[in-house]
Amino acid sequence: MALIKETVRQFKRLSRRELFATICENLPWKAPNGKLKIEACRLFLEQLEASGLIELPPKKNPPKRNVKKVAPLPCISREGPLKQYLPVTVDPVPLKEQPLWNATMAAYHPLGYRQPFGAHQRYWIHSRAEGRVEILGALLFAAAARKVAVRESWIGWTAVECKRFRYRIINNSRFLILPGVQIPHLASHALALVARRIRADWQKRYGYAPVLLETFVTPPHQGTCYRAANWQCIGETAGLGREPRRQKGSPVVRLMFVYPLVREWREELCAPAPVAGKCDEFDA
Repeated sequence: MALIKETVRQFKRLSRRELFATICENLPWKAPNGKLKIEACRLFLEQLEASGLIELPPKKNPPKRNVKKVAPLPCISREGPLKQYLPVTVDPVPLKEQPLWNATMAAYHPLGYRQPFGAHQRYWIHSRAEGRVEILGALLFAAAARKVAVRESWIGWTAVECKRFRYRIINNSRFLILPGVQIPHLASHALALVARRIRADWQKRYGYAPVLLETFVTPPHQGTCYRAANWQCIGETAGLGREPRRQKGSPVVRLMFVYPLVREWREELCAPAPVAGKCDEFDA
């Protein structure tokens, strides 16, 4: 904390982003791929400023941009056996298609969609039957939940191991089959396909490979597609959410599912030697 206060005091003429980068370099505060964790630093320093502990440089007014509103994919009606739509592929979303992915997820997913920060990867679920490419759904994987008692107990984590290795777990935070698509076994098939490729995709993009997938299912849903794809239900969450102090109403208890990506996943998550760096996380 003293280093942060002194850096803020000495470099008042820097822009906010330059200041965040300087602090990340000095701590050092980096992701496993070596990139500075500027977004996490920004959030932390703005919390310190809100608490009156530091005073950041004034914000600069960003240039106005004419952001074109993107319509979501139209609802389509697709029914029949899975074999009718094979081959199915799960593919990373190209940069130019990300606004369409965002709009589609926001329009049709029950939880809506907010832009994630930190490590994340979007996917389309494509049907490539008879040479035609058609989108049937979408997936999002992001940083693992920060604290989940049932997960820590199942892994056998200490508090130190949880902080050290949590970045090796990634969360399937959104899973959408487009409205009107009624194809039995499509969801579990897509989960199996993404599990085969996500380690390589994550390694290419962020410089490290995850070893465990996780997700949460809110009752009355029972996670049927996850069970069919061999994900394991390890218990229920406490239902406190991301910010327990701000939570209103009754706790929302959810089922937690996990899927190991490597045979030695427990050894990698409980290794005695530290693994440098970790990615930004959110609370569960």
